[in-house]
Amino acid sequence: MRNKILFLSFLLLLFFAMAAVLNTKSITKQGINYHVSAIEIPLYLKVLNFYDRHYNYKWLAKRITKSLETKEEKVFRLFQWTYETIQPQPKSLPVMDDHVWNVYVRGYGVSDNFHDLFTTLCNYVGVDGFFFWVKAKDSGHIGMSFVKLEKGWVLFDPFRGGYFVNKLGSWATIEEINQHNWKLEKLIPAEISESFYSPYLENLPILDEIGLVRANTQSPMNRLLLAIQKMDF
Repeated sequence: MRNKILFLSFLLLLFFAMAAVLNTKSITKQGINYHVSAIEIPLYLKVLNFYDRHYNYKWLAKRITKSLETKEEKVFRLFQWTYETIQPQPKSLPVMDDHVWNVYVRGYGVSDNFHDLFTTLCNYVGVDGFFFWVKAKDSGHIGMSFVKLEKGWVLFDPFRGGYFVNKLGSWATIEEINQHNWKLEKLIPAEISESFYSPYLENLPILDEIGLVRANTQSPMNRLLLAIQKMDF
């Protein structure tokens, strides 16, 4: 009887301890028109929202690629879907920067929103991908999605619908692009040309492993690893 009381007391203390922790204040950030605000929410709500987004990503990626088998097929379908589904930022609406999932919910965004959503969904079909600002030597920068397939890292621009192939017609890797073995392909006829991309493709980063980035830390395990990494363990 005494052991039973001790066990129940332990469970009760554990319950109250967890309740206290989950009700502590946490911070979520939201950008509106490039002004970032910190919003206080209870930790339990932040955790619930995180898992809600995680399972929604899994559902969405599976729904988009359900009939496809290879990683290449899935990546290209996600690329098409992002370009066709998300609309460019309307001038009359605020520019939002919060959770990647909300890009899908809103249905519109600026260029980096397209890249964030595309590369996040790539990670949910088992393909490494991330978004990176590529700088030109003498001008500004553009966003580019880097996706790692068996042949190497390949590039997509889901905002403009552009991607790159080599002389044989397969997707050009970074190494091939650096050797000037590339040409532009587009999902639909558009005004954008190879001359637009050329200055940026002259300055591509050399990639191996990417570590933990926004696109692959929307899942619980990687988010935990990121939290541990930030604690310098």
